[in-house]
Amino acid sequence: MVNSTDQATGLPTDLQTELPTDLMQLPGAFAEAFNAGNLEILRMLFDPQAMRVLSPGKFQAGDELWDTGEETLAHRLPISLKVRHAYTVGDTALMIIDYVHEGTGPDGKHVKIEGTAADIARRGADGVWRCLISNPSGTGKA
Repeated sequence: MVNSTDQATGLPTDLQTELPTDLMQLPGAFAEAFNAGNLEILRMLFDPQAMRVLSPGKFQAGDELWDTGEETLAHRLPISLKVRHAYTVGDTALMIIDYVHEGTGPDGKHVKIEGTAADIARRGADGVWRCLISNPSGTGKA
């Protein structure tokens, strides 16, 4: 179990996340950390070599992946995830995940954004599944 601390205060947060040793636990752990705005836990749920596809041909990896993390989380809408398909070969998996971001936007109006991601996960030597390639617009047209 991971106990997280608030970076501003250094005090423990209420979020306690089990790192996913079962592939199907990964989306729930991600949603919990994302909705809590916990960048520390999110980083633990991504492989050290992870990349995030922004659009076809455009991606972020390494430090660049996390440089805008705090800003992104500050403006987040809550996310809910539903795994449509999961395919595993050894320590690598493809997950097709439907997502919904829904809540109140900065202008006070209701916002709902839906899509289907195509993500690749990898199980580490520690047995924990982590996202290797996050492709939120995985099934969208280029």
